Amino acid sequence: MIAAKKSSSGDHLSLRIWIPCIRAKSGADVYVKRLARELSARGHEPFVEWFPKKYQYVPWLLRNRKPPAGTDIIHANSWNAFAFARRGVPLVTVVLHCVYRRGFPQWKSFAQAIFHDQMVGRFEKLSFKNSSEILAISESTRSELIEDFGLKSVRSIPLWIDTEVYSPGSLATQSCRTTTRVLIVGNLSKRKGGDMIVPFCEALGPDFEVIIVAGLRGAKPGTSACGASLEFISGLSEQELIDSYRHADIVASLSRHEGFGYTALEAMACGKPVVAFDTTGLRDVIERDRTGFLVPIGDTDALAAACKVLRNHPKLASEFGTAGRQRSIDLFNAEKAIDEHIELYKGLVTRSQIRRDGNLLR
Repeated sequence: MIAAKKSSSGDHLSLRIWIPCIRAKSGADVYVKRLARELSARGHEPFVEWFPKKYQYVPWLLRNRKPPAGTDIIHANSWNAFAFARRGVPLVTVVLHCVYRRGFPQWKSFAQAIFHDQMVGRFEKLSFKNSSEILAISESTRSELIEDFGLKSVRSIPLWIDTEVYSPGSLATQSCRTTTRVLIVGNLSKRKGGDMIVPFCEALGPDFEVIIVAGLRGAKPGTSACGASLEFISGLSEQELIDSYRHADIVASLSRHEGFGYTALEAMACGKPVVAFDTTGLRDVIERDRTGFLVPIGDTDALAAACKVLRNHPKLASEFGTAGRQRSIDLFNAEKAIDEHIELYKGLVTRSQIRRDGNLLR
């Protein structure tokens, strides 16, 4: 049942939300941490329970895991949500990234394609069947869910950013550079465009330096002497990542497919222009030719050309950064997103309570 205490933020009732999740060491983990942090700040009680990554292959082994006492809502990832469905407790299944039937052989290995289509797809169908609500993190993801699974009811709540934490900061650090610094954040997998870094750097040329804040997947490439310089960084704290955005001139994404453009949004909140491929997730965040440039997927020459336009027209780059900052505040702020989550949770809990009371009266 709903916890009977008032929240400190003014919400009348506090909810206990169980968020069981398999640690992916990716944007999925960031999403969970940010959701829990914002819910807690509103006076609710999120309980995040992490499980080792091995369970993504055998999520049914988690079926017997007991939720915390007094759980009002279960919020879980579509790859494993079915394992956490519990009688009498509403289940919100969130879809962060559509992989079923998509991208082979464009950005998947054969093994990935088999895993996604033969296992993940089945897991997700079970999760959707057991869900009280299916939640997508972008309109692109919502559209793909409807197309791939034939779902009729999918709600979309875009991801968000704390625009007080992710902010422009001081520009003094950029004044001494003669090269233009391009920042890329993400894993070096093929989906994220790790195989296109070399041609991108070579197309940029020596007037640029490329800094890559890399995740765990993918091998580090090298570049030719005639291309942009290349530096890899890993293991950054959140503040160090924010400083990396602030010190960049341009933020680029080479991703072929995204559920949501987290990197683009973080860059925009920090007042930076963004160049990216015109793909799902990223086009939900970037406003074309106003906060950044979107070019055809895989066209590294066009991506480099967009960076050169911004280098040669600093006023335009500044205008893009200002517009991106405002867009992040207007459309992707934490308050709006968490309001929608809480509204969703409370509606589900109320309906569950009505059904429960109705059954008792029979």
